[in-house]
Amino acid sequence: MKRLHRFIIRSFIGPFLVTFAIAMFFLIMQFLWKYIDDLMGKGLELSIILEMLFYVSASLIPLALPIAILFSSIMTFGNLAENNELTALKSAGISLIKVMRPMLVFVFILSLSAFYFTNYILPIANLKWHAIYWDILDTKPEFMLKEGIFYKEIEGYQIKVDKKNDDEGNLTGVLIYDFTSNGDRRIIRAKQGQMLRSDNKNYMFLQLVSGVIYEKVPGKKFDKINVDYQKSFFVDAVIKFNMSGFDLEKSNEEMYKQDFEMMNFVQLGSALDSLEKLNDTLDLQFAETLHNKVLVLNDKFIADPTFADSLQVNQSQQTKIDTIIALDSLHNSELNAARMDAQNEIRNTKEMIYHQKLLEEQREYSIDEYRVAWHKKFTLSFAIVILFFIGAPLGAIIKKGGLGAPLVFATLFFILYYILTIAGENMVDSEVMVPWKGLWLSSFILAPLGAFLTYKAVNDSALFDRDVYKRWFNRILNKRK
Repeated sequence: MKRLHRFIIRSFIGPFLVTFAIAMFFLIMQFLWKYIDDLMGKGLELSIILEMLFYVSASLIPLALPIAILFSSIMTFGNLAENNELTALKSAGISLIKVMRPMLVFVFILSLSAFYFTNYILPIANLKWHAIYWDILDTKPEFMLKEGIFYKEIEGYQIKVDKKNDDEGNLTGVLIYDFTSNGDRRIIRAKQGQMLRSDNKNYMFLQLVSGVIYEKVPGKKFDKINVDYQKSFFVDAVIKFNMSGFDLEKSNEEMYKQDFEMMNFVQLGSALDSLEKLNDTLDLQFAETLHNKVLVLNDKFIADPTFADSLQVNQSQQTKIDTIIALDSLHNSELNAARMDAQNEIRNTKEMIYHQKLLEEQREYSIDEYRVAWHKKFTLSFAIVILFFIGAPLGAIIKKGGLGAPLVFATLFFILYYILTIAGENMVDSEVMVPWKGLWLSSFILAPLGAFLTYKAVNDSALFDRDVYKRWFNRILNKRK
């Protein structure tokens, strides 16, 4: 390695390590501030808290790494320009791109390492800290639930509450998706609820008050009519969850391995294929169910009985066609009974469609979560390279080192990157954007900005020189005069 390359790498490594350590410290403090209520008053040993923080720190690296790259690259080239070292290198015939080359090689290696980290190490860290966090929350299971957010750590269930009282353990506005019975089968709503834990800690009970259950009941008949979905009301109900796998001493990590946060990109791709095939199969099954259940009638059925023979209908529809009667032939009591039957049939069909719509929305949301996780395996690596091409030329342009101007510019550009990233993810959650567009939104916007700043720095542009803008403004005023 040339002496110049060693000098530039040393100038870059120092600020990078310091910035990365400071960013990690503030992010860990933010995590503690967020979860301090769940951790206080549990009599935890210091070793358990430190172990959890160790695994949590791994999940915070994707946030700390971009800001460290951005700040250290601005500071390194800002110091070189401020001390006229960059000017001396250019005078010796060394272009800015050649000066950036050793740092660029380092950043590429760091980018590949970041991909390996997010793909293989980060899922393990997420698995470990989720397992420890579950054991910490074991004394008060209602702490697991967050208001307005689906809780998905219990296999086969997704639970959301509108409000909760941590002191009394009461829950309000409970919504449960139950996938434990042959796929998508039940939706449970309740006005109130309360979580309790069994003495042996192998089971958790959710007591529900005043609710309704939507469930699919294939093959059931009521008054010779096929009923595919039913709606049941209850005053009190209890749901039992098997939590034996969550015991820390019994390898509760097995419960989390199927979660999208614990998979690498190959596993995510395989899971996505399976989920999409299952979704298509369920949609086709529902379309067939709806086709069999609903028969569109018109006057031709009565006017021409042979018309039904020309239609390709299944047995259930043929039964309906064969039993068609004219309303004019009914007495008033029979007519009222027929109208009530029709209203009940329409109401049941409406409930069935509403139930299916909720399930389909939840399936699509789950598939999008896997798609987002798959794209996140790559976005960090590209963000590191893009932010380097923003920071390095920016430092060469502003020609300021230290903690003054570089800190200001690094903060502004990192806020822009963070806002674009969060905005993209939020638009994916709200279904405004498809996952790949939302996750790559920041890269699409910042990549041209990095190319522009690199072009300006290579051509020694005075992009942030106030005197240049003053002279330009004065020329405009003089032309007008």
